[in-house]
Amino acid sequence: MGDVMNDRERSARRLLRWYPRSWRATHEEEFLSLLEDSMTDRRFGPYGYLNVATSGVRLRSKDFRHSRHRLFFSSSLAIVALVLVVGIATNGFGLFSRSGPTKGGMPYEANKIVPYDKIPDYVSVVVGPGKIGYTPKAYLAVPDGSSNAPLLGRAAPVYASNLTTLLGHEYGGIGFVPIGESPWTQPCRTEMVYGETASGTVSSTPIPCQSVTLVLPDVEGMVTPTAVGELSGLGVNVVIQNVHSSSIPPGHIVSTSPSGGSTVHARQPVIVSISVPGS
Repeated sequence: MGDVMNDRERSARRLLRWYPRSWRATHEEEFLSLLEDSMTDRRFGPYGYLNVATSGVRLRSKDFRHSRHRLFFSSSLAIVALVLVVGIATNGFGLFSRSGPTKGGMPYEANKIVPYDKIPDYVSVVVGPGKIGYTPKAYLAVPDGSSNAPLLGRAAPVYASNLTTLLGHEYGGIGFVPIGESPWTQPCRTEMVYGETASGTVSSTPIPCQSVTLVLPDVEGMVTPTAVGELSGLGVNVVIQNVHSSSIPPGHIVSTSPSGGSTVHARQPVIVSISVPGS
């Protein structure tokens, strides 16, 4: 399985080279995740590679038009190589596809879980009165059959409709935070954490506002339910990540980021790495 994952990542990184460096600087990790998910969830044949490469060259050509210092031949070589790919993939020229990453609202089907490959690559989110942004789906949903979702629950980047301009980030328990603003100074909205008492009654406790600072407890080595319950009760946003460990038994906490003893804000994402059995 490791070799398959390595091959998939290498293929995704090769495709990413079609995109200009300025675009990769802000989109690389989430776009790599989307590409790897696409290669896993459905057949990703010549047309899939062609569509991704085409979108990259379009962005590269736009970047070239706005730069007086970019050498012309570097853009020309990319275009010539793309023409060769088109010829091989289509057995002719005339089926040139202009499609790229998809965007739209989160699909909904009553009493059904929408398959991951039916969700647009970028999902629309409300960023203000009458304003819409788009965030990569890997931050909002888990690929079908996946046992790990390293981006789910983290601060999600939100882009304008061109999927290039970064507008800000979406934080769990806080909401949309425009670029250049601090999430810890945003207006506090009421959030509750619910639990069950020994007698079976449901209890509710308000989560501290994000302006409140806390000292993160050291939960390394603890069994997962106990550790996660302690962190959630503290008021931080727990982000689960499965890892393989030779020293920590499965089902126990390997590490947290930030680490125990660090000062954090309430509602701040805290990545909790959980030991799982090796493949």
